[in-house]
Amino acid sequence: MEISGLFNYEALFPLELVNPATDEKLGIVFQIRSASSPEAKKVLRKHVDEITERVQRGKLVKGETRLKHELEKAASWIAGWDWGGHTYGGEVPKFSFAKAVEILDREDWIYAQVAEAANNLANFTSGSEKPPAKR
Repeated sequence: MEISGLFNYEALFPLELVNPATDEKLGIVFQIRSASSPEAKKVLRKHVDEITERVQRGKLVKGETRLKHELEKAASWIAGWDWGGHTYGGEVPKFSFAKAVEILDREDWIYAQVAEAANNLANFTSGSEKPPAKR
């Protein structure tokens, strides 16, 4: 059995956000990349380079930097979104990396759902058509 194509790390997975208290679908769909996708790895390499550079200069890596890196890593898993007419902060958010970081920073429940979907390899199995995930 050839296993090199078992997972399609470049595939996008439609994640339907759910209300964390009720599990009710909200009608907001995020397009999620695998945490192992080339785009996600690019962000991870950038972070490793930044930390390595700081350490080589004898500087500490602050918690704030680590938190920023975690948020950027999770934002790299989001390829786009459809808010289905819902608003955030009084407007329908236009997709950007910076806006994704902002929302993930403020909304831990969205961060958790994005992280779960991006790290679930079954969501990126080659050739399988899947309906949007509940989480």
